[in-house]
Amino acid sequence: MRFAKIVASLSLASAFTLVSPGASAHHSYAMFDSSSTRSVIGTVAKLEWKNPHVFLWIYVPKPGTSGEHDLWAFENGSPTGLSARGWTRESFKAGEKVTIEYWPLRNGAKGGHFERATWPDGRKLTGAGGPGRF
Repeated sequence: MRFAKIVASLSLASAFTLVSPGASAHHSYAMFDSSSTRSVIGTVAKLEWKNPHVFLWIYVPKPGTSGEHDLWAFENGSPTGLSARGWTRESFKAGEKVTIEYWPLRNGAKGGHFERATWPDGRKLTGAGGPGRF
């Protein structure tokens, strides 16, 4: 009986060891600079509504050009979490203008962690939040 308890405890400890690194890495915000909120104005390309995270893709005009743009990506929470905040698959429509507030990526890539969207008519939609904001 004692041997069975030891084996069960070791098996459970091993399972936690194997699962923990992936789980903690999945929820890491280390790639974003949460000390700096920025904003960008662009045109919605698409909303990717899938697990584990929803992504909003927008076209942002390149400064100093006429008509050229870059595609930016903004990561957000899960579809379930965002639904609880009023989001749907149709929250963003391709072609509409929107201002995005976000935490920039530390590596300087175009995009970041979605914080809030504001449409020209004043409508706003907040994101899932980040560390300490749930």
